[in-house]
Amino acid sequence: MSLKARSLKGAFFNLSANGAGQLVNFVVYAIMARILGVEEFGLVAICLMVVEFCNLFVTVGVSQNLIQRDKWDNEFASLSFWFLMAVSLAIAVLMFAVAVPVAWYTYSELAAQLIAALAIIPLANGVRLVHKAKMERDFLNKRLAAYDTAGVLVGGVVSVATALTGFGAWAIIFGKIVQAFVSTALTWHGSTFRPHWVKDKTHLPEIIHFAKPLIAMSFMNFFSQRTSNIVIAAFLGAATFAYTSVARQGFSVLNNLTFQPLNRIALAGLARVSDDKLSDTFGRVVSMTALFVTPVYFGVGAIAHPFIDLVFGDKWVDSAYLLSILALQTPCNVMAYYLPNLLIARGEPGAAFKLNIINLTFNFLLPLAAVPWGLYAVISALVVANYITLILKFWLVSRSLDVNLSLAFKETWMFTFVGLIMFAVVLYLERFHVFGLDNIFLELPALVAVGGVIYCGGLLLFFRRKTLKIVNEFKSGKKQKKKGKTPLAEDTID
Repeated sequence: MSLKARSLKGAFFNLSANGAGQLVNFVVYAIMARILGVEEFGLVAICLMVVEFCNLFVTVGVSQNLIQRDKWDNEFASLSFWFLMAVSLAIAVLMFAVAVPVAWYTYSELAAQLIAALAIIPLANGVRLVHKAKMERDFLNKRLAAYDTAGVLVGGVVSVATALTGFGAWAIIFGKIVQAFVSTALTWHGSTFRPHWVKDKTHLPEIIHFAKPLIAMSFMNFFSQRTSNIVIAAFLGAATFAYTSVARQGFSVLNNLTFQPLNRIALAGLARVSDDKLSDTFGRVVSMTALFVTPVYFGVGAIAHPFIDLVFGDKWVDSAYLLSILALQTPCNVMAYYLPNLLIARGEPGAAFKLNIINLTFNFLLPLAAVPWGLYAVISALVVANYITLILKFWLVSRSLDVNLSLAFKETWMFTFVGLIMFAVVLYLERFHVFGLDNIFLELPALVAVGGVIYCGGLLLFFRRKTLKIVNEFKSGKKQKKKGKTPLAEDTID
């Protein structure tokens, strides 16, 4: 099997494991949301966000360096392992020294205890990452995917079992810790790498130099995506944060099941396409994304109330309103999703960093200004911030590449138009109980069916040629991928 074919196969298994893990996590998340109280659930969500931030110091940089090196060097890998051990231990100590006291004084004793327990997770990840990198270099992605999925499954079972026996907020913490240890133990077992003590520290500057810019970029991504969450947690409390967390969870899963698979197809083409064909290829990519992603996001926003009621329970009704509001940023997500990676692929990492600065600035300032008017105002301000940053992002990108907002709008407006009509009609039918169905198991499929008919019918009636062209191109791209070729760029490479 060729290197390209093995790489594509590895990417497929990584994506499959991620999708399976996301679905399992979503099911566990929904069960825990039903069992735990709102305040309790929000507190856990805040603690997990803190741990996610701390994990950035451990999970970014070192393993990427090991994967991209020409040859595997056990000396270099062992030094990387002990470097990660030192970093992860330092992170655990900092969590105890800083995060635990802050949680104690700003939230509660329980919050401090939860973060203290979660401090073991960065350490477990540090133990695992070099072995994981070795398995990825050896193209053992299928086995690695199985290990990740096993960790998620075992951790999910532990969370649900302990929640049902009355452990409350601790149930999620137990599950996350077990997940980390199971994945780490299995990866150690499956990897051929075994670390040894290294006295020669010659390669240490290279490890640090490679990791620093990646960590900085990850920090920017983290804060730009979660600034509104941080504002809500800091100023509106754990219970309010819980409603936001539930609303975002649905879109998080959708992102991993829609944007990421399309991203695998698109970015290879965007990286290899010649400069004179970049504009055309980008237009094809965003139009393909808009066709398939727009109805999913608008659709979930339209059926938010029965969806939240069915999956999470009626106590989360406030999350349904937030879900409907967040759906309005769908056109922004579609048009701007590929811009950072596009800039990086075209050799413009500085411009990509500026995109994150733009995101961070507006996603923080506008929601912060809306805090006095409550949660709905904060989420609405976040949607407005997305439209403002959309304009600024494309202005910045157009200075370096032949890609602009008018092109993205031209290729996606028809899908946004039909999607908004579908959103408005289905939301009206649901809010005013037009069907008169008291059974949610009958109402939800009926609403989905109406939405599907409106979207597909609208496109085929008014935009038939454009729609069929994209569908055929998508089918062609999948066939090229099966043959080991690069879809979307096969006819545009220099």
